Amino acid sequence: MVVNTIDLLKEFGSTKLESDALAEGQSICQTFDLSANDLFIRWQSYLINQCGGDVRVQPTRERLLEVRAAIQQEHERKMHQRRNGAGAGIGGNGFGSQVTKLSRNKERAHYDKKSVEGLLQGMVSGSQREPMRTPQSTKIVGLLQGSVSAVHGRAMFSPMSPSVFAEPSPSALRYSKRTNTGRTEDSLRSEMPPLKLPEGASPVVASDLYVQMAEAEVLSSDESGDEAGDDKSKAGRPRPMRYMFEKMSTRTEIINKRIERTAIDTKAEYKIEALANPTYAHQETVTAVGRILNIGAGEGDSGPTPISSETLFLETSRRLGNGRRVSLDVRSTPSYSLFPGQVVAVEGKNLKGSEFSVSQFRQLPRLPHLSIGEREHGIEPFGAVIAAGPYTLSDNLDYEPLADLVNHAIAAAPGIVFLLGPFVSENHPMIRDGQIDMLPEELFSAKISPQLQRLREALPASSSIYLVPSTDEMCYPYVSYPQPAFSRDLMNQLGVPAGVGALSNPAQVSVNGVVFAVANIDILFHLVKEEVSRLPAPSDRLPRLAWHLVEQRHLYPLSPPPLECAGILASHDSKLRMQAMPDILITPSQLKHFVRAHENVVLLNPGHSSMRMSGGTFAKISVHPQSAVEAGKSLIGDSAKAFPADLTSAEIVRI
Repeated sequence: MVVNTIDLLKEFGSTKLESDALAEGQSICQTFDLSANDLFIRWQSYLINQCGGDVRVQPTRERLLEVRAAIQQEHERKMHQRRNGAGAGIGGNGFGSQVTKLSRNKERAHYDKKSVEGLLQGMVSGSQREPMRTPQSTKIVGLLQGSVSAVHGRAMFSPMSPSVFAEPSPSALRYSKRTNTGRTEDSLRSEMPPLKLPEGASPVVASDLYVQMAEAEVLSSDESGDEAGDDKSKAGRPRPMRYMFEKMSTRTEIINKRIERTAIDTKAEYKIEALANPTYAHQETVTAVGRILNIGAGEGDSGPTPISSETLFLETSRRLGNGRRVSLDVRSTPSYSLFPGQVVAVEGKNLKGSEFSVSQFRQLPRLPHLSIGEREHGIEPFGAVIAAGPYTLSDNLDYEPLADLVNHAIAAAPGIVFLLGPFVSENHPMIRDGQIDMLPEELFSAKISPQLQRLREALPASSSIYLVPSTDEMCYPYVSYPQPAFSRDLMNQLGVPAGVGALSNPAQVSVNGVVFAVANIDILFHLVKEEVSRLPAPSDRLPRLAWHLVEQRHLYPLSPPPLECAGILASHDSKLRMQAMPDILITPSQLKHFVRAHENVVLLNPGHSSMRMSGGTFAKISVHPQSAVEAGKSLIGDSAKAFPADLTSAEIVRI
């Protein structure tokens, strides 16, 4: 793909690219058929993986050559997998390189006792040979402390070689010598004084804005009652958590109702008598509501067709347009930010009945903030610490970042601590490669529960600690989104102390009158690959993507989700809908951390506690008393509404 220098400069923002770096960037895009946005995403990944997320690193030609090498390596790996899987056709095994094809020789090999023993002994080399025996229990100390051995660069562990490596891993050595711990990476209202709470402060507790999802056994297929994604069955009982069974009619009904709700609110907001059917020809300017679709050439050699201004369609609801779709022409639209699944209100014309020409996208009505009367006991000051997993480095399972995070939390003495999973991640390289000799639950009990116990004992009794699950969590039975909270029985099995609570994922809770919305799934990373935009002025892209959740009133508005994402349960869609306008929206992501305030909402990505080979970041939030801000700042507009965003200061801190 040929990319001009203007596109590259636009994607890299105010960064000044030297001419040789520009030329190298254009060469990479042309060689690997990347757009300027694709190259910028690769550059962000490079910063996170190689530079600890330091955005001050300049994209020089030498560093872009390293990005080229990483892209080339990934391309060769995919080609290798494709070649190995190509033979899985008729007569093949269908498992690519994972299973060797059976020999066509009809003669069967015969083995006796000596040959089998020789084969087993041959699996253990040199000094590793020893009589076969049951390995000793290694529940606490049986972890591979150092994951790299001198033989082939891999950990030598098997039931026949139960020895472990006591030396710290290379990344652990670098981590112990880091000099940036405690550094503030980003902040909001840093000019506000430190929060000081009086002695004997009342307990800080998170109360749900909706009833927690019931954790129960999966229903059988004839006990459906999942129409419209409501959480009550036909008998009026809370619907149990269920997955791996969902009707197509449920998904279509959910989509239809999302469009209808937005249409009703848009009509009332703009006092429109009737919304138009955009699939019909209209010579005059009309307003319509529908859902954005990306309909291109479908699957190609390089995967699905990327979204662009040429592949946009608008899907109507059954009532407004019989569910039909129409192509969107956005060439005359001055500003837009779109992604698949987004519900929009469009204004424009359809002159021929085949294409709707958009003149503008109308701003969707906002959810109202809770009034002072709707907030229990008003707004009380408190401090919070928010962190997201993974909590260990990528080449060991010693959880050093978690231990240091607990030290930071103890020093801050917050009123509430949110710890977001994954705690034992299925994507950890050692777990994925089988270099571990204990169950995930045993690993949690051995490494994580003691840190939770230490945190619980050190914090005041009035403080609260809450765990939020993740779709990557191995110690949790539900992999789809949304997820119910950890059950108390499961937490007891994992050794979690009694003073630690649990929230569902996503969670919408009120803490001392401040509304938190927590979406512990990397929606920002999914959106950054699916968004197409035209903006008249530069803006912070990641906070803009987070704002889409507020605008859509939904904690996962992208549809369909990417293939690597866990299934999104339409039957529990009500758990993804925002119950009230959040004061603080938390969206953990592997992308760059940030904290911003926009339209009286604090948008926060605390980052991950561990960034592969280095320490990550966490967030500290302080909600100040109204006396800490200028008169009139805490109450905006009518006195019945309070906006805690004006009372909130925050900082992103390096572990």
